[in-house]
Amino acid sequence: MIWHEQRLLLVRQGRPGHPRWMLPGGGVDPGESLTVALARELNEELGCRQVAVAEPCALVESIAPEHHSSGRHLIHVVFRVDVPDATAIQVGSPDGNDAAIQEVRWVDRDGILRLPLHPPIGAYLRGYEPGSGFQYFGELWAP
Repeated sequence: MIWHEQRLLLVRQGRPGHPRWMLPGGGVDPGESLTVALARELNEELGCRQVAVAEPCALVESIAPEHHSSGRHLIHVVFRVDVPDATAIQVGSPDGNDAAIQEVRWVDRDGILRLPLHPPIGAYLRGYEPGSGFQYFGELWAP
């Protein structure tokens, strides 16, 4: 998670009519550590070439119900990230290498609760303060 002046950076993905807002980030490639993967994803999605990945803050499991066709079990590890020049991050329609990202937006704490967030941890993000400890959420499936 990237904070700047009490606003959180979120990205929008999803198909038309079904927006899904989330923290920037993504999958881990073979041989990558979590922090290396996060730095790579932030470069791909936001054009951030210099980031300082701080402590892990939360872990969320998204386990698809048996009747769901995907059969997926995703593990979301949330890290706090410091970006030397957060004002350089382009908001709006991104020009990055990740075609799945449709919009980049700084969102104030109250605005976090008004967006369809995936995974659904808006209340946690709204109240987050550095040093507040690690949070394990268990299973939170949001199709």
